[in-house]
Amino acid sequence: MPKQIPDFEKEYIKGLRKNDLDVLGLLDKRDKDLLKKISNFSKKHGFKEKEVVLQIKEDKYLRSVFSKDPGKQKLHENIAAKFIESLSSVKSFRQLNHSELFIVKGGVIPKKELIKQGSHKSAKTIDFEWETKNKKIYASHKYTKEGGGAQDNQYKDLQEFISESNQSNLQNTLFLAIADGAYYQTRDAGAGIKKIDYLKRLANKHNTFALNINELEEFLVKQR
Repeated sequence: MPKQIPDFEKEYIKGLRKNDLDVLGLLDKRDKDLLKKISNFSKKHGFKEKEVVLQIKEDKYLRSVFSKDPGKQKLHENIAAKFIESLSSVKSFRQLNHSELFIVKGGVIPKKELIKQGSHKSAKTIDFEWETKNKKIYASHKYTKEGGGAQDNQYKDLQEFISESNQSNLQNTLFLAIADGAYYQTRDAGAGIKKIDYLKRLANKHNTFALNINELEEFLVKQR
């Protein structure tokens, strides 16, 4: 039976509500980052800090102004990792630490080796690794909801990940660019097709593929 596809937006809202509640605990702990936010907010609007703190405790709407954005806490990556690891065809799954492994000109190397070789502007980080049947899989995952500068950079990152992966001659190794979110269903003006379809066009489909997470389970089942 196919696994239920993760609802990124639903989980994001749940993350927001949790972080809103966490503001109260951070206040009790006198968290330095939170107190700095309150201080800056008070100065900007000409409020007294003590009054702002009291209002935060009473007003859930004001509290949300000071809560952390779960999207900046690897929420979407964590959701994708949990889903991938749950698939029956996935073995030895690892969600990698930031900048732990890189793909550079088709080779997979750890950070210390990258530093030893010198800076590589083309190096792209790898988010997940696992095994399926007789293959090793490395994946980059992006969840992008809307357009904009930072979002366009995520799209560019996936294009560059594909470009580096296309050069690989590693045996029994696949590279996946996993693109989720409404952004990838919008049109790439230059290519004249959807962004997800443009990523699929860029991938060589020999050892590098682009897909969204709801296509992943079927893709893995088809591997030999």
